[in-house]
Amino acid sequence: MGRSWFGILHAFDHLLASAFYRLSHMAGRNKVPFILIPVALALAGLATFLSLMVYEPRMDALYFPTDSRAVYDDAAVEKIWGDQGIRFSQVMLVWQGNFDANVLTAERFAKAHKVVQGILTDRVDHDGKTVNFTDVCVRSRTPDDSCFLLSVFNGWNNETLPSTDEQLIEQLNAPTRVDRWKRPLRDEVPLLLAKAHYDAEGRVESAAAYHFVFASRQTDEGAAWETNLVSQILDVNTQEWGEREGFRVYVRTEHSIDTEIERSVGGNLSLMVIVFVVLIGYAVSVTYRHRNLVRSQMLVALTGVAIVGLSLCLTYGICALAGIPFTAVVGLSPFLILGIGVDNIFIIINTLHERDPDLESRERVSLTMKECGPSITMTTLTSFVAFAAGAGSSFPVVKGFCLYTAIAILSVFLFTITTFLAFLHLDAIRQRRNRLDLICCKSRNEEAYRGSHKRLAFGLTAIFKKHLGPLLSKQVVKAAIIPAFLLLLYGGISGILRLEQGLHIRDLAPYGSFIRAYYAAEDRLELEEPVQSLDLTVSITGLNFTSAEDLTLLEQLTRDLEDSEYAHPERRKAITSFVRAYDQWRSANEVALAPAAFYDHLGTFLKQQGAPLQRFVVLDEADGTIKHMRISVRTVGLPFKDQADLMVSFREVVDGSKLSARSDVDVYITHPYFFRFEQEVAILGQTMQTMLIAAAAVLVITFIFLSHPLTVLFVLLIILMIDANLMGYMTWWNVPLDATSMISLVLSIGFSVDYSAHLAHAFMLAPGTRDERMQQALSTMGTSIANGGMSTLLATLPLAASPSSIFEVFFKMMFMSVLFGMLHGLIFLPVLLSIMGPPAISRADEKLPSLPVAKTSSSLSRDALRPERHKPAYRNGPDKMRLHHQQPSAHRGQKMQRSATVGGHGQRGHGGHRVSEDPPILQQAAEEESEETNGSSIEVTDGSPIEVTNGSSIYVSIDK
Repeated sequence: MGRSWFGILHAFDHLLASAFYRLSHMAGRNKVPFILIPVALALAGLATFLSLMVYEPRMDALYFPTDSRAVYDDAAVEKIWGDQGIRFSQVMLVWQGNFDANVLTAERFAKAHKVVQGILTDRVDHDGKTVNFTDVCVRSRTPDDSCFLLSVFNGWNNETLPSTDEQLIEQLNAPTRVDRWKRPLRDEVPLLLAKAHYDAEGRVESAAAYHFVFASRQTDEGAAWETNLVSQILDVNTQEWGEREGFRVYVRTEHSIDTEIERSVGGNLSLMVIVFVVLIGYAVSVTYRHRNLVRSQMLVALTGVAIVGLSLCLTYGICALAGIPFTAVVGLSPFLILGIGVDNIFIIINTLHERDPDLESRERVSLTMKECGPSITMTTLTSFVAFAAGAGSSFPVVKGFCLYTAIAILSVFLFTITTFLAFLHLDAIRQRRNRLDLICCKSRNEEAYRGSHKRLAFGLTAIFKKHLGPLLSKQVVKAAIIPAFLLLLYGGISGILRLEQGLHIRDLAPYGSFIRAYYAAEDRLELEEPVQSLDLTVSITGLNFTSAEDLTLLEQLTRDLEDSEYAHPERRKAITSFVRAYDQWRSANEVALAPAAFYDHLGTFLKQQGAPLQRFVVLDEADGTIKHMRISVRTVGLPFKDQADLMVSFREVVDGSKLSARSDVDVYITHPYFFRFEQEVAILGQTMQTMLIAAAAVLVITFIFLSHPLTVLFVLLIILMIDANLMGYMTWWNVPLDATSMISLVLSIGFSVDYSAHLAHAFMLAPGTRDERMQQALSTMGTSIANGGMSTLLATLPLAASPSSIFEVFFKMMFMSVLFGMLHGLIFLPVLLSIMGPPAISRADEKLPSLPVAKTSSSLSRDALRPERHKPAYRNGPDKMRLHHQQPSAHRGQKMQRSATVGGHGQRGHGGHRVSEDPPILQQAAEEESEETNGSSIEVTDGSPIEVTNGSSIYVSIDK
């Protein structure tokens, strides 16, 4: 059964190789449509994108999961209580920008009051309507239905401000000085004054800054007010802070973060141009052939870079047509696609260069595609399924990026096997006609198109073939490499245990932004986000308020919330309960407290208490009973990064209550920030889930193409090691696990296959011992893998200079991905294969059963006659072969004659035919035997002789 299965996989590999062979012949015969049709599609895609593109800049709509519990709970609560969304804007006043100056003087207190009044009364035009803060503010969270504003001036209301410094300090510390929530003002100092200092008696005596929080509704008018607030204080273009009444004013609004993210995208367009220039330069440098412009392939390499750009146009058009929004992070995809898109181009170009230039040009390109087509198909599919797995993420920014990139990968593949393939045929014709690269003029050297296959002594091929391969074959080197990589893996695993999770809002703003300046000032003033404790809402539906059991369960839930470690330590501040307030009122007024009499005095109570408590219930208009009620829970103040634990803790309290267990009662606990906390709770689990799905899909594909389970196991091991190192070393490079780094972790799975599968595939097809096969695989694929890694690194290198931290994180992740990928793919995997690699396989039409040499009387050994990088052009295997090599004459310029005749089932049907393959047997024999084999005889396995007479010719005649 196993042999049958492997036979099916081998047949599939053969079928795919044959399909690429036929496709290439078709492209060679129909170059114009293969070029024009994809180009027309790309231009149509660009036009579609420009006309239909939808840009999504909102942070809240991108970086937080859309299928979280917070989203569903908010939707349910919103149906009952209306929109609960709040946007907080924060302002800090620092006297003359000096963080050591004292702002608690009567004069500066009055000036700060003037600044705040100016913010409150400043008006902005929006859609023909003039609005100020009172028109956009949130009123549902204040006891007197006034605008939500955290301010030190709430303690004075309309009272006269203190006229002396002593009077200010005295009033500020007075226990009777309360805010609109009836809280002593001195207890709220940490929220209202930054870097406050206290005397020995615990009285506030100085502070470095005033701090204000404005709450506005999530509406277009609210966004317009936020924009106006920022523009009144600083110049957004120059990022220069303004001053008001002697204060340096620092401001941060939630809408301004969205604006700054959008602004950072425009600043990276110049980086795109730099990437194109760098990749063009790199492509030209690696395809330039030393002293032989005929064999150079610079023009076709430039075409490869261009078709990547065309594929992006088609991709963007498809995504715009599908309604997938464009985001700042999607702006990273061109850098990535430009890097990985040219990988396949380099593989094809290098494989073509190694093909015999005497072959007919169409046949030469077709044999090239037959050899490398399955390999590039495999890596394309693995990259595609990795991003397709990421497209299932609940983080919209991850989903959008993965959709764009997955489609782009398929588009690049499409353009590679159509437009680029047609240009490759044209370039092969140019070489065969002996014309120079780039300018296409005829070369004066009639033999230039044959050219030497040798590279520069310092080139990558020489490094892999002459240095790295033999070095890795040494036992002592193998013994050192295995523990070295295990030590590297240990560093990665230890980093994973320390990995920080969660998105920091400040990291979304570009460097140099006023947002970062605000947070820098906040750090210096020892303020942490959020600057106030949270007011959670517990919404309850379905209670019977005349039932003693229901009221008992409600009180038990209220106490459990009150006893939570995250509830405000002062019980009178921790809970605002409508039922408790009603019971206290009934006790004070000596009315019946029995559950059956619950509704007897409810109307009177609500009229007396007014709006503050009326907002805690929703009455049935028909009978006046309570349909919905809510409890407000005030929490202890915590840094933003610790709020996720708070959310989880209160949810456990609610879920563990007996009320939640009842099917006729709905209980929700919500807060406008819960959906942000969800990303810290969900990011690790979703990242691991996405990576496992991607790895499983990649494993299936690599098994289909690599056929042998041991080879697939090695590739899987490389993928796991690369991703473990990548995730772990994020810690050491200060990269947290968030939506942006999650993208890089997903794409690293596809990249890992690129760095390992090509070499593993070459190892499976190579003959010889394990060490010989490893060296041959490095020699044939090492250069292409290294070029692909370098192109990816060069494409993302300019991102290191980006002002956007999102782009900087992407660069760090891509740098580590390329580094770990190349180390494992070009060093660790070859060593593994050389130690315990599986036996070789051969495609049916690439076997040479008539060439194994059993014994020889000269240095023309088995290794000399073994095909290395050239694969003969036989589809069904030769039945008879005659090889003829005539040594060149001593006269310079005389042509070297090569020929091969094949009998049996050839490429064009039955009967013999001529191909122009340049057998490596003859190349190596000519070099090694010209002086040593005169008059010698060499026996092959079937007893047929190889005659060498005066070193002038070699004949091989073998009949099966």
